[in-house]
Amino acid sequence: MTNFFTTAKYRPHSRKDHRYEIPKLHLKIGDQDFDTYDWSLGGFRIDDYRGRPPVGELVTINCMAYAPDTSADVKATATVTRILLGRNQVAFAFNQLDDKSFDLLEVASMRRLSKLAER
Repeated sequence: MTNFFTTAKYRPHSRKDHRYEIPKLHLKIGDQDFDTYDWSLGGFRIDDYRGRPPVGELVTINCMAYAPDTSADVKATATVTRILLGRNQVAFAFNQLDDKSFDLLEVASMRRLSKLAER
């Protein structure tokens, strides 16, 4: 009997943390600035960029913000998990979050609820 493994759009998401599109996160990876497509406490997606490390490699996040007045210098690391070629995007999973970055992500997720209420 042949076993099949379903991938892509036919496979349900099995992520632990739901990803949010708003508020957008602003991240500084190395010396480059990015805005996220979506994010969660587990990871994020951004535009592809020149000098992108390959899948499995670790990057350092130096700064995070969800609004202009919320910018914080952080010490966080993330691993490149997927390259979405058709969308020209890169997905990352957080490896390590310092207290500042964790707190910022928690507040941003609460801010999301207030933004949704405004709609």
